[in-house]
Amino acid sequence: MSESQLTQDLQDALNETTAGLLAPADAAARARARGRRRRSGRWMLSVIPVVGVIAGVVAIAQGGSTPAHKPTALPGPSTAVHTDAFITQRIKTVLGSAGKYIIRTSATSGPGQVTTTYLDPVTGTTRSVVTGAGDRVTYWVQTRVSGNKDYWRTTYVDYTKHTWWTKTSHSGSLGKDTSDDPVLSAQTPPSLISKALALGELHIGGKAQINGHAAIELVYAGKLAAKAGAVRYWVDAGTYRPVRIDMPPFTAASTVAESWIPKSAANVTRTDKPQIPHGFRQVPPSTTFN
Repeated sequence: MSESQLTQDLQDALNETTAGLLAPADAAARARARGRRRRSGRWMLSVIPVVGVIAGVVAIAQGGSTPAHKPTALPGPSTAVHTDAFITQRIKTVLGSAGKYIIRTSATSGPGQVTTTYLDPVTGTTRSVVTGAGDRVTYWVQTRVSGNKDYWRTTYVDYTKHTWWTKTSHSGSLGKDTSDDPVLSAQTPPSLISKALALGELHIGGKAQINGHAAIELVYAGKLAAKAGAVRYWVDAGTYRPVRIDMPPFTAASTVAESWIPKSAANVTRTDKPQIPHGFRQVPPSTTFN
């Protein structure tokens, strides 16, 4: 990775306006790996983002009383004649095009620290850029399913220490998942969100302003809603692409910002292929980062 690419990565992350999700550095990778047990057809996806299914992310709310950025309700009824069925179909259509985009999520990963994750839905690889307080790092997580286990390969580059390491981890035997009820989290892939809509597990909620744009709320109402804590998704009212995810306890620390970036040869390469800067020293892998 060149210095200019690193600068661009850091600028991208710092430009994200979000009140994110507090989670351990490896939470997204763990959630993605476990989440594949609930996707149909063993779709090869990695998480977060980023970024990852409620075997999901556990929010560690440091300062859990911090209020979330509440959406501003839109005044009066909408003048557009769009039924819930119409909106649901449009959202499903957009989710079906996820493979044409790099999905970017931004979350708070520690005091004064933001982790921005870029996911390629086709390969399932994520690239996470950590900025703010502490070390400057980028790490890639590449995942696959083999037999009855999930495997993920992590490549970790530390720009403060000028070191890097890589290691491969795997899950235990997954067992057979017989559940038809999608359990949703911040790391749920677009295919499962679409499935939840088709099954009526997600329904259209209210409308609000999110970052200055009209947005539509999707409320989880599945059989496990109480356990899942009624995760709420927000999609742009114009593009129908996801823009935000709110999770219990609905504080600033449990809110994830999301945006979809059209794929280009450059951003696909940066997302899918770990890049070790020239001169960086390889060191033994971390024993705490899984």
